[in-house]
Amino acid sequence: MKILAIDTSCDDTSIAISEDRKILANEFWSKLKLHSELGGVVPIEAKRQHEEFLPLVIEKAIENAGLEIEDMDAIAVTYGPGLAIALEPGIEKAKELAKKYHKPLIAVNHMIGHIYANLAQDMEEKSLSLTVEFEFPALALTISGGHTDLYLMEDHLKFHHIGQTLDDSIGEAFDKVGRTLGFGFPAGGAIEKSALLGDENAFKFPRPLANTNDYNWSYSVLKTAVLYQIKKLTGEYHSKPGKGAYKLEDLASDLSDQQINDIAASFQRAAVDSLIIKIRKAVGKIKPKMLIIGGGVIANTLLRTELEKLAEEFEIKITYPQPMWLCTDNAAMIAITAYYMTQILEDKAYHNDLETLDRVPNLEI
Repeated sequence: MKILAIDTSCDDTSIAISEDRKILANEFWSKLKLHSELGGVVPIEAKRQHEEFLPLVIEKAIENAGLEIEDMDAIAVTYGPGLAIALEPGIEKAKELAKKYHKPLIAVNHMIGHIYANLAQDMEEKSLSLTVEFEFPALALTISGGHTDLYLMEDHLKFHHIGQTLDDSIGEAFDKVGRTLGFGFPAGGAIEKSALLGDENAFKFPRPLANTNDYNWSYSVLKTAVLYQIKKLTGEYHSKPGKGAYKLEDLASDLSDQQINDIAASFQRAAVDSLIIKIRKAVGKIKPKMLIIGGGVIANTLLRTELEKLAEEFEIKITYPQPMWLCTDNAAMIAITAYYMTQILEDKAYHNDLETLDRVPNLEI
């Protein structure tokens, strides 16, 4: 089954072509450099660039796959969650293609996509996921963008939401702490690099909700603790002659390089520990056969190491998307999810009334 998939959930315009689980092409236009300069994703700019680049990226994906749109069996598109204004161009383009080429349309949940990215097979990476199959019951952890959620999967596409962040996600905490340390946006990679030069025991940051019996997290509490530590080291918000109070991102200018590295290392350790504490509780109680990870935060080496150690301790399998580009937002994961939807849901996988398909920015699994 050949599928053309579109993802415009945030700031990347991504198009993929798949045949069953194999990714024949995955192309995207990334505005990361532009948004980094602006200090974060600018929704109206993301929409404008999606509208501008969708036709070009689709053309490139089709060309690289060696196919035509007429060869597709279906069109798939992310309809949520994501930035409302960014989702719109992708959905409209998917409708346009479905109508023009008389193709069925599959509306895909972006976060389910992060989970099913584990099953993608990249034809250029021969070892990628060729033997990965989900084993149930499984625990699925999604750590991407504004999401830190834990699901019990009893079977394909059957989810029970058992844990979540009560405020900031782990990814948002990395970005906000990184901004405070002067690392820019996005900050996950910069914090990890800085942490390699720091002492993770230099500062005693909290592991919020560690003693509760649920599987929830609070990264806002940790983020705030880091901010208070920085303010303590820099003498609170203060002014200099001719200047007003420091902006948040200016606080790090009064820290030494070693202090920045120590804060980065101590924060990273606390953030990872917080995640592992609750995953350990869930694995110990539920006793799943597999731990499935989805989302860009798994790119963090410390987190991968700790999750792998946990899986080894409990003698369960663990999987996360490889290569790492499959962890970040991409249309390949949307194509793979669409394929499994057709296999499991059959005719119910298709969105028959194109006019009723609309974006759902806060869509949940």
